[in-house]
Amino acid sequence: MTKRNVMIHILTSRLTWGKEIFDALDEELDAEDPDAEVSEEPPQGGEMPEPIELIMEGRLLTGSDRVELVYEESELSGMEGSLTTVGFRRQEPGLVSMLRTGLVNTALVFEEGKRHFCIYHTPFSDFEICVYTRRVDNRLLTEGVITLDYLMEIHGAQAEHTRMTVTVRPLEDLPFGIRD
Repeated sequence: MTKRNVMIHILTSRLTWGKEIFDALDEELDAEDPDAEVSEEPPQGGEMPEPIELIMEGRLLTGSDRVELVYEESELSGMEGSLTTVGFRRQEPGLVSMLRTGLVNTALVFEEGKRHFCIYHTPFSDFEICVYTRRVDNRLLTEGVITLDYLMEIHGAQAEHTRMTVTVRPLEDLPFGIRD
């Protein structure tokens, strides 16, 4: 497996969804346009989304079968003390997993048009989560970008629509002043 130190840029936008996805049929969720952009206008009664931008160093691990992007969460992400691994099999780039270990523990699965359930372990409580992935655009190996567009609901709470774009650049490609 090849290991490279990389600079990771994560941009996340979230909007309140207003529908339940735990008990929804996949066909109902598919009725939404998967190519629609995240609106700048919030749904009725919601607040304007605050995009979150994080820049950090991490490692890109590439093997003959699997690719993983590994980074430590920061205080800004709200998950300080956790290690995140975003990975996929080369033969299945549209099936992306996100594992978090440490203070927060979970295994999320993103597969376009599918719902996956998991448990989110925190120091305060465990939560059952449903993730419905609207779109996976995985160009990590060709362009250094993965975009995930998904709905997530903590059982019993309001769902959120999230679009997360992860951009990866080798440290050696960055201008000298940015690396130090």
